[in-house]
Amino acid sequence: MRSGSAAWVGAAACLLVCGCTTVAGLDRPYHLQPDGGAGGAGGAGGSAPADERCDVEASAGCVYDRCGAVPEGAPAGVYTLDPDGAGPSGALQVHCGEPADGGRWALVFNSVGELGGPTLAFWKILYADRLSPKGEPSLDNNHYQPGLYIPGREYRDEIEDIPGTVVEVLRANAEGIDPETMQLLTPIRLSGGEDNLFDWQFGTGWASEDFDRDTKGDGNCASAFAGVAQHYGNCFVYSLGADGDEDESVTDDDWGPHLETVVATSYGLSNDGSHYTRVKRISRWTRW
Repeated sequence: MRSGSAAWVGAAACLLVCGCTTVAGLDRPYHLQPDGGAGGAGGAGGSAPADERCDVEASAGCVYDRCGAVPEGAPAGVYTLDPDGAGPSGALQVHCGEPADGGRWALVFNSVGELGGPTLAFWKILYADRLSPKGEPSLDNNHYQPGLYIPGREYRDEIEDIPGTVVEVLRANAEGIDPETMQLLTPIRLSGGEDNLFDWQFGTGWASEDFDRDTKGDGNCASAFAGVAQHYGNCFVYSLGADGDEDESVTDDDWGPHLETVVATSYGLSNDGSHYTRVKRISRWTRW
């Protein structure tokens, strides 16, 4: 154990390097204990020493209020976030990206293409499960962390094509989300999102097979396209796991996700010759 002065220096460095969150009077990043309590000076139910630091060397054991508070030198990966400072009960497992564009972004969802893979089934989310996380927080796996829609204020969507080119197709703001309708509050397009992408994939209502808040006047977009739930307009520019192409000559092998080919071309992405081309992944990120 370090001396008292060294402990104070460690805590101060933690505040300067990591940012902070508040839990049971602990106004800095904290450590979750094996029993689920928050450790650190002033923490309730924890036994961590007061000088335990949440810096780059120990960042994997810390709880942060946002990805932007993860130390700049720490790698991209899974971190525990407590956006509202509610403590262990409100902690989320989140994939935080590399520092970029003024800070790190948190992964809201990630849809990964795979021949005959689990993508379609993964995105068949029922209304009752709309706020339940699914999958592993990683760019290599299908993942859904809806808890991030609540604190999220800035958003960006990116798409990677089959050869590996990655482009940002949309940047927008919102003031949170209505947890009943899953409608993003006060959505504002900042860049990208042309060809209905912003309106149909971000600014519109959420739809699943058993819940219809899309703008399709004669049916439910989720039901029309393989039961895949997401923010839908009439019906999609991209889908997390459904193929909107009616060309029977195209063998899709249950691939997901897809992007309208004319949009793929406009962003310099490759296409497979069908109306809705297969892409490697579609990812949505947020920060606050």
